[in-house]
Amino acid sequence: MSSPAITLDLPASGERRYLSIARDLARAIDAGEHASGDRLPPERELATTLAVSRTTVREAVLALELMRYVEIRVGAGVYVLPASVRALEGGNARLPDESGPSEILEARRLIEGQTARRAAERASESELDAIAASIERMHDALRDVPRFDRADAEFHTLIARAAGNDLLAGYVEHLWQMRRGPLWERWYGQTRHITNRRRSIADHETIHQAMLRRSGDAAATAMHAHIDVLDERFFSLNL
Repeated sequence: MSSPAITLDLPASGERRYLSIARDLARAIDAGEHASGDRLPPERELATTLAVSRTTVREAVLALELMRYVEIRVGAGVYVLPASVRALEGGNARLPDESGPSEILEARRLIEGQTARRAAERASESELDAIAASIERMHDALRDVPRFDRADAEFHTLIARAAGNDLLAGYVEHLWQMRRGPLWERWYGQTRHITNRRRSIADHETIHQAMLRRSGDAAATAMHAHIDVLDERFFSLNL
């Protein structure tokens, strides 16, 4: 399966590109280039003008919304909020300094594809049973989002541990902890539909079935496909 089209833009200064773009847009708003109530240019136009990926633009806009510079109206566009509601610190936008969703997903794809492969080859029967049980807990918690999320994280953590490499397991757990950041939560919160939860369960069952067959290639491919769906959802919302 081909790799997802994820572009990571890193400025020379080392600052995350989406933060750099968000600061530039915040300065333009402060300077009056975009007045209160104005609709920002479409995402594709901004990406072309700023010579960055759509991923970077979307993460920058999400950061600006967190800081109350703009309001995202799904399907209608991104609108500038009045200065009175903007969160400022010393005249500069207080932007979330965290890895963007695209970075987290790319890292998960790279690492969890390998943990799924190794777990299929190395997992004990009891570990495979525990993974199956976590899927059942997802079924039981379909309409309880916090419980569902815990079972979801447990599924991925159990696979990482079953891979038999403590370092890889630690990386996976760290990546899941990074989902607690406000930027991720703002994006992911818009995708919390029951249809998506059912899709996650189906994906998990496919991964588990590959492990039962002891097919490392099939398990890795199924894990990649599962994470690629999350990447697709990142652009499923029309801003």
